[in-house]
Amino acid sequence: MSNRALVRNAADPEQVRLAARKERQREERTANDLRAVMATVQGRRFMWELLSRAGVFRSVWDASAKIHYNAGRQDFGHELMALLTEHDSEGYLAMEREARSAATNEKLEAEAVQARSGNGGSNG
Repeated sequence: MSNRALVRNAADPEQVRLAARKERQREERTANDLRAVMATVQGRRFMWELLSRAGVFRSVWDASAKIHYNAGRQDFGHELMALLTEHDSEGYLAMEREARSAATNEKLEAEAVQARSGNGGSNG
């Protein structure tokens, strides 16, 4: 992705029109790419992992300068979440349901292992 200006002379209507068309094409391509990723279970799982790593579901607070790093990651995560919900809200909801279901299954599996090994209950 380039940060180069698409218009060198804002007084040139042709440059402005071309830049607007290029920007619309870029936005459409991004939307299509996101929908393609969200169309698969693997894509939704990957996007949920990115959102989780970005810290969108937790506080950025840290008693050190790391708070700035956390805030930057979370800000990018929020930008990604906004793109997902804007371009594929149904895919986002499916991703969230699948992630919650996977977390519940992992918790139940861990509890079953603990119960079998005798470490799941209290010893009182």
